[in-house]
Amino acid sequence: MVRQHARSSKKTLAMFCDGGFLAHVTRTFEVGRALSQSFGHRVVFCCDGPYAHIPQDAGFEVLPIFTVDRNTTMDYAHRLLPPSLSWWKGICAQSVASDLAVMDAIRPDMVVGDFRLSLSTSARARRIPFVSITNACWTDKFAHAIELPEGHLMGKILGRKLAEAAFPKFSQVMMRYGGKGYTEIRKQFGLPPVRHMWEAVEGDITLLADLPEFMPVLRNTPPSFRYTGPLLWDANIDLPHWFSRLQRGRPTIYFTMGSTGDTRFFQEAVRVFGNTDFQVLITTGGLAEIPNAPPNVFIAKYAPGEALMAVSDVVVSHGGNGTIYQALSCGVPIIGFPTIFDQEVNMRRVRALGAGIQMSNKNYDGDSLGSAVLAVLNEPAYRERCQQLAARISRMDGRRRAALHIHDFLQTRDPMEHPNMATEILQRLPPLAQPAVA
Repeated sequence: MVRQHARSSKKTLAMFCDGGFLAHVTRTFEVGRALSQSFGHRVVFCCDGPYAHIPQDAGFEVLPIFTVDRNTTMDYAHRLLPPSLSWWKGICAQSVASDLAVMDAIRPDMVVGDFRLSLSTSARARRIPFVSITNACWTDKFAHAIELPEGHLMGKILGRKLAEAAFPKFSQVMMRYGGKGYTEIRKQFGLPPVRHMWEAVEGDITLLADLPEFMPVLRNTPPSFRYTGPLLWDANIDLPHWFSRLQRGRPTIYFTMGSTGDTRFFQEAVRVFGNTDFQVLITTGGLAEIPNAPPNVFIAKYAPGEALMAVSDVVVSHGGNGTIYQALSCGVPIIGFPTIFDQEVNMRRVRALGAGIQMSNKNYDGDSLGSAVLAVLNEPAYRERCQQLAARISRMDGRRRAALHIHDFLQTRDPMEHPNMATEILQRLPPLAQPAVA
């Protein structure tokens, strides 16, 4: 018998994310919107940081939680080395205590977290069902080996060849090291130790915000891991004043570095492509100022990314997950200059699927960028592959599919049972309404 998914039995869901990073906030925001609009649940966002205003501006309840400063997080991400264990234990304890305080205030029926590692302890301490949102590459189910990051200390010490051979073992040791941060706090609640950080990422069900072919998992992956498709978000703001002046048919490049990219790429974009036949679109995200731009360079602090990508021939980016999936959803090839570890993983998958070109952040120069742009524009196979992936992303309907899995789990509490006829159910749901323009 097919279960009914009516808007009955309204539940309270607490959505946790790191407010310092756009992708984590927007993914939970989109799922929360779908849970509220499609299934009628009460959604409370638990986050703090510069992007916490996104759900708040849309009218949702937002409660602050302890969050590591984004600059500290980025510092460790660039160093590619773990923090001291004493510091990490303190962070884990503070995160769990903050989670528990918010849970006790909200009394949610379920918690949903986007890479909020402490929830694997706090939710289980309160015996509240926990849904994790992540990417497949952040689990131990990822089908591809994680390669040595560019510029890693091991490469400098051992040489590239030896370091590449040793890196998988090093990664396992580091993941076990990270798990030790939760050992003492879990003992207080009678919970077993976290064996490794991959275990901390997992929820009772784990939603993979990916295309299966982009981030594949191992064949024996249990059914508690479910693909939803990418959780797309677009800034709901007015188009830049210059958008109507863009000339259709003229070669167009869109530069965006999200919230974590290297802003020197903007200056190089202007130097290489300024005063040429190209139209150069740049969204700075408030990370940089670009004075005295040539007339063919169009700059905005923020803009609806989908609209800019739709008129572009190629996207030049840092390789962030949100930017990549938004570009693919528009069928636009990507040139990526990753600056941190997970962006390298993303761009390696882009390259492997023939959807774009990965370039070195360490050896970057404007001439190499110009050559890459011409290579993409002169090879139709890049756009053809991206258009195929765009069709797949559209069919998956990631935001509402994720909400359906969460709604179904609220009813069944069975992590191994998937919603029946999910695609048919999604087709019957009304489209999501957009929040008011900021």
